[in-house]
Amino acid sequence: MKQLPIGVQSFRKIIEEDCAYADKTRAIYDLVQSGQYFFLSRPRRFGKSLLIDTLRELFLGHRELFKDLWIGSDEASYGFEPHPVIRLDMTQFSVSSPEDVLTGLAAVLKDNAAYYGLEPQGANPTEQFVWLIESLQKQTGQRVVVLIDEYDKPVIDHIDNPEMAQANRAVMGNFYGILKGQDANLHFVLLTGVSKYTKLSLFSKLNNLKDITLRQPFANICGITAEEFDELFGADVDAAERERIFQWYDGFSWDGETRLFNPFSLLNYMQDRQFNPYWFTTGTPTFLAKVFKDSPQSYAQIQDKTITELDLDSHDIENAPLVSLLFQTGFLTVGSANLNAAPPRYRLRYPNSEVASSLAQMFLSASPAVGDPYDNGFCQQMEEALDSGNPQDIAEPLTGLYASIPYELHIGAEAFYHALFLAVSQFMGFRVLGEVSVARGRIDGVIDRPCGKSYIIEFKYTAQEDDLGQALDQAAAQLEQRGYAERYLGSTREVYKLAIAVAARGQVAIRQLED
Repeated sequence: MKQLPIGVQSFRKIIEEDCAYADKTRAIYDLVQSGQYFFLSRPRRFGKSLLIDTLRELFLGHRELFKDLWIGSDEASYGFEPHPVIRLDMTQFSVSSPEDVLTGLAAVLKDNAAYYGLEPQGANPTEQFVWLIESLQKQTGQRVVVLIDEYDKPVIDHIDNPEMAQANRAVMGNFYGILKGQDANLHFVLLTGVSKYTKLSLFSKLNNLKDITLRQPFANICGITAEEFDELFGADVDAAERERIFQWYDGFSWDGETRLFNPFSLLNYMQDRQFNPYWFTTGTPTFLAKVFKDSPQSYAQIQDKTITELDLDSHDIENAPLVSLLFQTGFLTVGSANLNAAPPRYRLRYPNSEVASSLAQMFLSASPAVGDPYDNGFCQQMEEALDSGNPQDIAEPLTGLYASIPYELHIGAEAFYHALFLAVSQFMGFRVLGEVSVARGRIDGVIDRPCGKSYIIEFKYTAQEDDLGQALDQAAAQLEQRGYAERYLGSTREVYKLAIAVAARGQVAIRQLED
């Protein structure tokens, strides 16, 4: 196996040191041939910086770095005509205040100018940016390439401080806004970032960007596909390990068809050979914990939702709905897409076990009354009951889980208990989905066990313990009337239908329906 470039964002270093590399130059070629102004959103640690650096080397005309890649082949016939390149990386300076942002922008512009033997002129970074573009075009006789990495960092770093986010947004809006007026001097422009929300307000002046975030031709421009995995690592893993790797780390998608690994998690696993939440532990948005603490029932409502691009563009990130935030930050991804709808619709899901279990852990940590499910034997009892085909045996551990919650924390709503059940199941690594849409309704929960057993679950809540039986009848009736088990027709899996009723203070009743 080749050297693993964990954390390496230099394309030149990867090539010259013969590191493992998934060739993205076919998609890059299609991108540079298809237009001039582009925007791409991807979660953190997904290869955006490497993409930016690859484009920089390409536009500088460094043909020797690409000789063994697709774009350097006779089929591509790419000319490697050199262009002056301005690369701005917003992670390289402090964004704690508008003053820090202005100081940082001036510093990176100075570095870019120094590469060409120039000294920036102008009273502020916006004027210096204009001067540098025009000077490079005059000096080289070629139009300029502008590559901006993590364009939204000055804003998203202050998601919990709307006033600071707005102040930084104003600075960045003026700075980016000059690009449209420089059209005659620009050859290619790409901005990358985590969020699309700030695009609407930051780029009111730069309204000629083509957003390729959800465009199928560029779905795999970052990340590692199954085919690329097999080419890079297929000889180093057996079939059983491969299946687990795909369950844990594969599954990100922006078109509902192309599935991708987060490179950071995959490369770390291939180095350690341990199933750890590598991506999650590199930095988790603190606002998510606050959301789950303030609104625990929201956890059950974030899966299997449908969005449009308008849902992403119509809010600034600090005011965005939870589902959109989770999509932008990588906790949800596109499960399927209806491109024939107007506008196109995208159904969201968890990408993989790493993300599902990590988010569940965050939810449980935000509810300190629940504690660690492994400490009270809940997890072991759940696994034994489901794998043995005795799902009624989960009633006791569920009652214990719910009863351990202090009275003042109980929320008189079905969604709270539903969310807690899903979170613990996902924390345990169960392959579980909540709020699953089918033809005649939405299934509260679906659990697929590796042993071949699947469980279809309907939750009902009642405020009165005396009404537990009635709630159980309602759940059972809904399971039967809406034909939720039909999603498994033709499957070889052993399917169980479970009605679960929960009363105030956590009393639980379970009924298994016969086929």
